Amino acid sequence: MSFLRKFFNFVDLTRKVILNLFFILALLFIAITFLVSDVKEDLSAVITFAPKKINETTNSNLSFFERETYELNLFEIISAIETAGTEEEVKILFMDLTYLDISFTGILEIGKAIESFKNQGKKVIAYSDFYDKKNYLLASFADSILLNQNGLVLLDGFSSQKPFIKQLLEKLNIGVSTFVSGKYKSALDTFTRDNISEEDRLQTSSYLSEVWDSWKEIITKNRNKVSDLKIDNYINNLGKLTEKFDGDTAKLAKSEGFIDTLIVRTNLNDYLSSLVEEKIISFKDNLALLNNENSSDNKFAVLVASGEIIDGEYAEGAISSENFSKTLNKIDKDKSIKGLFLRVNSPGGSGFASEIIRQRLELLNKKIPIVISMGDIAASGGYWISMNQNTIIANPFTLTGSIGVWAALPNFKDSFENVGILFDKVSTNELNFSLLEPPNDNLSSFMQSYVDGSYNKFIKLVSKNRQLTIDNTEKIAQGRIWSGKSALQNNLVDSLGVFQDGIKILEEKSGISDFKIKYISTSPGIIDDLFASFNSFLNSTYSLFGFIESIDIQRLVSKKKIETNLICLVCPELR
Repeated sequence: MSFLRKFFNFVDLTRKVILNLFFILALLFIAITFLVSDVKEDLSAVITFAPKKINETTNSNLSFFERETYELNLFEIISAIETAGTEEEVKILFMDLTYLDISFTGILEIGKAIESFKNQGKKVIAYSDFYDKKNYLLASFADSILLNQNGLVLLDGFSSQKPFIKQLLEKLNIGVSTFVSGKYKSALDTFTRDNISEEDRLQTSSYLSEVWDSWKEIITKNRNKVSDLKIDNYINNLGKLTEKFDGDTAKLAKSEGFIDTLIVRTNLNDYLSSLVEEKIISFKDNLALLNNENSSDNKFAVLVASGEIIDGEYAEGAISSENFSKTLNKIDKDKSIKGLFLRVNSPGGSGFASEIIRQRLELLNKKIPIVISMGDIAASGGYWISMNQNTIIANPFTLTGSIGVWAALPNFKDSFENVGILFDKVSTNELNFSLLEPPNDNLSSFMQSYVDGSYNKFIKLVSKNRQLTIDNTEKIAQGRIWSGKSALQNNLVDSLGVFQDGIKILEEKSGISDFKIKYISTSPGIIDDLFASFNSFLNSTYSLFGFIESIDIQRLVSKKKIETNLICLVCPELR
């Protein structure tokens, strides 16, 4: 008893120490926040922007856990750059893009803010130790592009590589029954084929070519020294060109017109100080100094739907139907919100969850104008939640459409039998919901009809909301993926644009020009967020052990949930 008493006293003491430490850390965090906010730094002639990973959601990031995430979210960066253009003291925006991590949609939006900054008669200088097609695209908006003299410009176009595991499943004796509506809906080809189908090859080569042409179009517009033929020649002959310059990739990039100046980091201060009156340039990122807010009572809400669409409550990195609906309900109840800008960046997911969100957006749209802005991916379920009678904008790098439905039923009968595990069954009816045997004719017929029915609903909703005939909708559906430009031509979206264009549309539709941007978080709070992350870890761990433990096999295989999938598994993240 004495030992137990000492043990519980130790546990109690440890608990108190940990709680007190968390309390002290929280107080310090609050104190530092107030102290920092009260310090007013003077603006320099050179504003530095040196981003790493940019938060493209409207959820706040904790610096304790996300050290690499930039201080401002994407929309705050846009606002800060535009504000910098109005400040008389600011002459130059210097961008160090060496570690940039951002979507193509985000690049276009920051690029548009840079154009606004330059229109005020100010200069933009871009620098990087290394350029790929992402940070070079953003750098092309600058007046001058600098490269480390030991650096490289490595442009590689766009490609899509897909895995096929049909032979692996055969070796493991695992069967997969697939049910698909839409001839271009190739999500399940990975289970049933050994290579890319003709239909998938056609759609993939089509949207990749269009995205690549859009990339080159922006570069050639921003850089008079570079033509699209020169870009393709540079990529396709990089080996020979590098040999010609004895391996000096930096000199090669300058010779080809991709770079204006070669420089080492230690000379950046002298370079920039020669352009302004200041002798010492601070390279500490200070863009956040210009993150000003309007004090208007009218608000436009900015909300981001990012990740796979799932059923249920909040889950980190996903669009949860119940949690997202609650967020929209809060917007509905806030009388100061006069419009909603919703960024959708999702390959889709659960058909049921997608419809719940779509219905909630439809109700909200009856009260306030909504602009749906598609990010790099807004396909299948991502398109489903976007297609109400609101304004939809995409951009040249958007992949959307994929209007099709699929479902899959795996079975492990042969796999279990191969290792000596046998199952027998007694049932009152002929509908075999089981992972231990392939579906019979009754279940197969039901599943295909169920998938076809969901596809027909999809077609009818698109036809109604986009004001298309059923026949025209059928032609552009079939699970086919479209680039933003093709989506516009097919009337799947209303226009090409980015954040700034979406806000202008809200101004026009609401008749309000004096407004404040309000960023809406889908996170239920810090504590709940931490619990959600921890719970996700526990669930994945439990699922792993639950699969391994033979005692839980029957529990796993007896779960009966039929779900149609509106997810574009083959939509690549453009990199």
